[in-house]
Amino acid sequence: MTKESTTEHNKRHASLKLTSGPSGQVLTARVPSDITDENFAQVGSAALGLIRRLTGCNCLSGRISFVVEDNFAEVIQVNLK
Repeated sequence: MTKESTTEHNKRHASLKLTSGPSGQVLTARVPSDITDENFAQVGSAALGLIRRLTGCNCLSGRISFVVEDNFAEVIQVNLK
């Protein structure tokens, strides 16, 4: 892997955002449009862990909807470092 492709690879990420919706809380995952199966599994695992922490239950009995959006290209991020 070249240095340039390594740098591009390190910029890939997904984001999780928790909001209130009309039917309860909604956890939205924004992912790159070219997400791989492995990446999707990573996002799902992180979301599951967050839902478990928020509901306090491993059985996921709380009312949190999980939405995955693939319109990542529309997001503009600013590096605050």
